[in-house]
Amino acid sequence: MPYENLLKESFLGPWLPVPGSKSRQQLHYISIAHWHESAKFMPARPDLRDAVLHCPSAKEARKFAKARQQHWRGDWALVRHAVLVAGLAFMALDRPDLELLEVETTLLVHQLGELKLTESFLELCVARFKEWGQGPRISTFGAATAPEHVIGKKLSKVVQNKPTWTLVSLCNKQAAWNIHDWALAQHVPVQYVGKPKLGTSASVMSELVDASNQLVVFEVKGGKKADVIIQKARAKKVSVTLELFSPQELSAAQLV
Repeated sequence: MPYENLLKESFLGPWLPVPGSKSRQQLHYISIAHWHESAKFMPARPDLRDAVLHCPSAKEARKFAKARQQHWRGDWALVRHAVLVAGLAFMALDRPDLELLEVETTLLVHQLGELKLTESFLELCVARFKEWGQGPRISTFGAATAPEHVIGKKLSKVVQNKPTWTLVSLCNKQAAWNIHDWALAQHVPVQYVGKPKLGTSASVMSELVDASNQLVVFEVKGGKKADVIIQKARAKKVSVTLELFSPQELSAAQLV
């Protein structure tokens, strides 16, 4: 096992909007406990979320959150399993050196014991985390400019029979943040490709394809923008789903 105490291992989480700004920041979690406790305040209280992230230890994070239980999200009891699984997935994606998916189930449950959650709860979360590790990695192309109703209908159909999956996403100005934020709201982990301050080069798009086993392409009818990435995906045996929409639909969406 490449670590002694899982709750002392940090990781980078999702890129989230900075309150009152158009920019985004990638959140840093000093432990999986900080992820779990801070999520109790999302999405309504990002200020309390950030306060949890600054707590010096898992114990202090739990203490801070418990003292402010009146501000927890109302559906916490329903989503807490999904939240912890997503946190483990983000940790696994950012810290492959920890080899979390290879850790034996009972040992991983034991390591998570310091979260002070019931063993049955942790066993269920670890089982779901292991299932996530076998799930598909899905990326998109053209979604940043496609009509919202087209995107929503298609993606809902693509993932409806996939209880666990990962969104592979850019993290620069060309990222489809609409899909990114929708995925996070569904507690779907995100694997980031590229760098925030760099453009979307051919090598970055190749990296996107390499990280995926399914590519969902949105293209206006008669358009050619997706031709190159479709060819790359098919050459690498990545499943491609193409969704075409009319120029009229695009024009209507741009007027909204």
